[in-house]
Amino acid sequence: MASDINKMTRLLKLVSMLRRNSFPNHATLEKELRALDATGQFKISQKTIQRDVLYLQAEYNAPIEFDYRNNGYYLKDSFWKFEVPQLSDVEMQAVTLGARLAETVMPEPVAGKIQQAADMLASSNTTGLDANAMLISLVAQGSRIPIPPAIFKEVFEAWQTRQGLEVTYVRGMTGELVHYVIEPHVLSFYDGLWYVKAIVVSQDGMILPERTIRTLAVNRFRSAIVYPAPFAPDMKLIHEVNEGTLFNFPTIDEVVLRFQGKAIPYARENYDASMVKEQSDGTLLVTVRNAIDFKIVNLVLNEGGDVTVVSPKELAEKVIAQAKAVIAVQERQSSER
Repeated sequence: MASDINKMTRLLKLVSMLRRNSFPNHATLEKELRALDATGQFKISQKTIQRDVLYLQAEYNAPIEFDYRNNGYYLKDSFWKFEVPQLSDVEMQAVTLGARLAETVMPEPVAGKIQQAADMLASSNTTGLDANAMLISLVAQGSRIPIPPAIFKEVFEAWQTRQGLEVTYVRGMTGELVHYVIEPHVLSFYDGLWYVKAIVVSQDGMILPERTIRTLAVNRFRSAIVYPAPFAPDMKLIHEVNEGTLFNFPTIDEVVLRFQGKAIPYARENYDASMVKEQSDGTLLVTVRNAIDFKIVNLVLNEGGDVTVVSPKELAEKVIAQAKAVIAVQERQSSER
């Protein structure tokens, strides 16, 4: 197991450096690994990193190439994702959690700190996620609305071990406190916040007569404790979230947007290259499938004319109606001052 952990630590660190466009080679990779472990167990050679690169290319289709000008490796496709295998060992699950968070959802400097904590966990060969409180704390605090680490720990443990969860929840619209016992089937990070998609077993002490599914924001939990009642994972719920339906928002099969001016960098950074077509006038046409309508409307309004809806016509009309409503309210309020 130790050699496997060391290899995974190397791979995680190598991918992390590639993501930062730091052009890693065997010397720079060894330097970063030494910073994690003073015992010197991470002695690597040029052949070691070459083997790691070949392994990532063969097993994960990693688009890694060597840049002779910068004397290091780089990712030819910045949208490539390193899908770390979910291993049964709790220790490696913690590493996987840290790596995925650091690479995909967390802003800097939190992402770097989480990655370092995950690497440290792997290299120290400890057992269990609880042994590294820094990791769970950084994960909780990395949310757009920070979560108390003690609460996130209970939520994570209940989700991971398929146990019930007893929570006190603040409803967003009214501020009302509700007491739930839930089965947390999915723990997901969306738009900077943590959510649990759960089956509600009881509400305020009353057993619910029908199957009730709720998506709850973890930052609204005022208390959380594992409730010793095991449940079988609902694969349909898990599959739905994996397919992008954490919330049951209405979606549009296909939306075409035009990006121009200051919005062009946003399009290149946030959409896969296969979705973007450059036009002769310098604008970009972006095709978004299964788009959530209100998010598209908000994007268009937020960009102040640099993003427009090409199709469908109904969505363009919705943007116009929303813009007119905002203008009317703003003009009325301005005239009353």
